[in-house]
Amino acid sequence: MQKQLPVFVYGTLLKGFHNHALCVKPFPHTEAKATIEGEIYHLPEGYPGLLLGEGAEVTGAILDFAPEVYEKALAVLDELETYYGQGDPRNEYERTVVVARLAETGQEVPVYVYRYLDHDYVRQAGTKVEHGDWRRFMEEAAE
Repeated sequence: MQKQLPVFVYGTLLKGFHNHALCVKPFPHTEAKATIEGEIYHLPEGYPGLLLGEGAEVTGAILDFAPEVYEKALAVLDELETYYGQGDPRNEYERTVVVARLAETGQEVPVYVYRYLDHDYVRQAGTKVEHGDWRRFMEEAAE
């Protein structure tokens, strides 16, 4: 069994979006607002792509699933994110470990995050979310 790390989400898995209701809500969990270092782009497919790196901040939430549902919840997230395992050529995203900073306390915690693998596609086809908050980007686009 893999080490149970919380998962940092920044797009359609955030509360209030469709994939949260389908892939997160069914599993007992806690949520906390947090940030990680990286850049986020809104892709033409309607969801975000994350590129990791220093100098910019991405806003999202840390999901900490209950131990008894952790493996199942992670499998559901892996399927949604088209992640088949470390280094698999079919991966659209890769699940990797980064450090997230809790908004409330500033505490840094290791988390899993799904980063987009095709950097060129993200930068060419995506719209950079300058402020790093995809929820805000979507709310502003809907106005």
